[in-house]
Amino acid sequence: MPDRLERLSAEVRAAADGRRRLAPRGAGRWWTGRPEGATVLECAADAGQLRVEAGDLVATAGAGCRLGDLDRRLRDLRVWLALDPPGPADRTLGGALASGGAGPLAALFGPPRDQILGLTIIGGNGTLARTGGRVVKNVAGFDLAKAFIGAHGGFGILVEAHLRLRAVPEADATRAWTGALPDVTEAAARVFGAGALPGACEVLSPGLAAAVVEGGVESWTLLVRALGTAAGVREELDAAGEAVSGTRVEVLPSPGDPWRRWPEAIGALPVILRIGAEPSAWQHAISFATRHLGTPAQVSVTVPRGTVRVALAAAEPGALVRLRLECAARGWPLTLERADPALLSAVGVWGALTPTAERLTRTLRATFDPHGVFAVPLLAA
Repeated sequence: MPDRLERLSAEVRAAADGRRRLAPRGAGRWWTGRPEGATVLECAADAGQLRVEAGDLVATAGAGCRLGDLDRRLRDLRVWLALDPPGPADRTLGGALASGGAGPLAALFGPPRDQILGLTIIGGNGTLARTGGRVVKNVAGFDLAKAFIGAHGGFGILVEAHLRLRAVPEADATRAWTGALPDVTEAAARVFGAGALPGACEVLSPGLAAAVVEGGVESWTLLVRALGTAAGVREELDAAGEAVSGTRVEVLPSPGDPWRRWPEAIGALPVILRIGAEPSAWQHAISFATRHLGTPAQVSVTVPRGTVRVALAAAEPGALVRLRLECAARGWPLTLERADPALLSAVGVWGALTPTAERLTRTLRATFDPHGVFAVPLLAA
């Protein structure tokens, strides 16, 4: 076992022996503060080695690797990782996977768990465990790696990830339309209903659009991104333009590169929640959030997946619980993607789950963290 992993394992074993609670932390750029009574366990001191097999489109990276550094090193080899979570570029890979939040690229490439072939984790007794593998076809039975992604370190510390890569596309272009929310909603539905498969199809609230779209537009905005061959990108974007023709949205002639600005802009606020609505009903999720929490500072919707991300300066626990209950009545999970320890403790990362999901969560915690070392409130208090 490498020295860096042995050090972490020893610290976890000592905490388990002493019945102490730990709060794993990467770069400290996402989660603020620490849970009451817990000791911060620094996990990003050593990023580990990056091993890339560009021809096979796979790589292995230490969880302490910074996302911006990882992207630059991969692109030098003409490959890339379809992972664009909210937050600054110096977030760690492990922290991004633990938070589990996908960005706009999930429209085509799927959530973070679809970019991962396997993981190495340290459980609550200090034991090193490996799930999945390092080859694309390694699929058999229940994929435990997917359970750790998005668990915020509640089952164990992510220390290494085997990544599924893609070749850098020949072309990458974006078109944008702006207007009132009902008009943008109709335009997005037409693009989605036309069977288009863009790399991203994202709706931004006025405040977020002003921060990321060139020209400082301050209205609801639809962004459609296409990646691939030059001809394929033109065809995809022309199809999107044809789909929205006849609606009342206005074309933005030059949106610039909103995808470069999006992660830091949406990740700048201290409270971020994620609602998993249906692709045809995301506007209702926005209405629910507004009714319970007030007008959000920023909203970003990954239309093909129905994922609504809401960012706020603050949220009252009772209001968040009521919003979660209304979403649950529609079968929509509400994940608290970012918050301070007090809010997390009050409402939990996932809150109340279905009986089956709650049993699975408790079984995984009892299996991988039998002594309750990791101070991560997945469920409501």
